[in-house]
Amino acid sequence: MTSGDAVDGATRDRPRPGDPDAFSDALRSAIAGSGRSLESLRRRLAERGTPVSIATLSYWQSGRSKPQRGSSLRAVLHLEELLQLPHGHLLDRIGPRRRPFLTQQEVTAVGLPIDHPDAELALADLGFGANPGLVDVTIHDTLDVDDHGVERVRTIRNVVRAVRPGAQRLPALLTIDVPSGERAEFVPVSGCTLGRQVSRPEVGVFAAELVLDRPLRLGETAAAEHRVLIPRDLGSKHCIEYYLVREVTELMIWVRFSPARLPARVVTYSTLGGRTMSRPVHLNGSTSVQHVLHHAGPGVVGVRWDW
Repeated sequence: MTSGDAVDGATRDRPRPGDPDAFSDALRSAIAGSGRSLESLRRRLAERGTPVSIATLSYWQSGRSKPQRGSSLRAVLHLEELLQLPHGHLLDRIGPRRRPFLTQQEVTAVGLPIDHPDAELALADLGFGANPGLVDVTIHDTLDVDDHGVERVRTIRNVVRAVRPGAQRLPALLTIDVPSGERAEFVPVSGCTLGRQVSRPEVGVFAAELVLDRPLRLGETAAAEHRVLIPRDLGSKHCIEYYLVREVTELMIWVRFSPARLPARVVTYSTLGGRTMSRPVHLNGSTSVQHVLHHAGPGVVGVRWDW
């Protein structure tokens, strides 16, 4: 079936009110009719500033989860264009949201993949719910890429502020698109110790509890640094991104490449305040790229590259 056939059929197929599978059925049919792979859709969505992981796209078309948040819903609008569907064909089938949009103090900017049920469950298992007690003020995230072009180590330094007295715990999260079965390792560096962990290597979800050196008073700030040893991603998308649910004073994403293998193309991107921006970066002899934003969020910020 050509993509044109899929559009004609989709026009005749009206949303079925109250049907929980209406969105997943329509998306699965449209993807099959278009002949596109999930990887090609993921790549095109990232280029449009609404990145969605392959795992999330798979969950959407299988009915395991639905788009719920602002960036997800914007991605659905782009999917309608990419799949040559009438406006609203997918969006009208989503139905009511499970919950309202997150408020500023509900979660910190941990790079939570949008609508990834296994990631949300892992954080819930660690007791991170509606109000974890700490919010990010600044985030410095450094990713080291090795001689083979593989992302191996992330070093993350956070300055956090307590929004309730006695707050001491903050979440760390890593997700893998196409898991290899290997486990991630969280290593505290300074200002914190490692608490409980949840590892689900079969679905590529790893979460940990970082415990600050002491509880904070209301409004007090503290710094913590930890390192993540990254397992292999068999479908590596060659990008690093953050989903910010509240404004942070500063976000720095620093990607450091091995001199033995430098990327052919690097792009920084962001979707903030409803405005999407992307910018090619020329290394010009450098082996790294930094994407620094001040007073950024809510929205999506990232760096991607091609070999």
